[in-house]
Amino acid sequence: MGQVDADLVEPGVLPRIALANPKLRLEVHATDRFVDLIQEGSDIALRSHAAPLADSVLTQRRLAEAPVVAVAAPAYLAAQGHPHEPSDLAGHAGLLSGPQATVWRFRHEDGREAQAEPGPVMVLDESTMLIEAAAAGLGIACLPADIVAPALANSRLVRLLPGWHAGTITATILMPPRRSQLPSVRAVVEFLCRPG
Repeated sequence: MGQVDADLVEPGVLPRIALANPKLRLEVHATDRFVDLIQEGSDIALRSHAAPLADSVLTQRRLAEAPVVAVAAPAYLAAQGHPHEPSDLAGHAGLLSGPQATVWRFRHEDGREAQAEPGPVMVLDESTMLIEAAAAGLGIACLPADIVAPALANSRLVRLLPGWHAGTITATILMPPRRSQLPSVRAVVEFLCRPG
């Protein structure tokens, strides 16, 4: 396998693929670097993206889509107050996913739109680090709901602004056209696309 965004692969899935396909040899490279699959000889890439992927010769298969939600630690909210509308985020510390991500655009389930500019306190382009910074009480982060689900379930984080989301993240499997027909590649793709 080629490039893998670790956020997209639930930790136990690779061992399950290996157990189900004992003759398959998995080689995973987890990187934020853009990988040219054809040039580098990779079979599969998993990419998470907010905007549609550019047209290319690569075979694409959509894996999942998740809303992006605002989250913060209970201790942060106890100290700084609980925002109820996107406009309330203006006075809060923002944990940003990139240096250009200074404005958060929200859409409510009823169709309303709003934006907010929290005060940037940290820029982290990796989801696990953003979760840890938010859980440490450093500020508010916007992250895909499926990635923060464990931290919400164990109350390390609290979801803010019910009914609002800051866009969606799509996970897509990409494969060079010829490689997508290989039995080993098809086995991995079908395993990744299984529900549950």
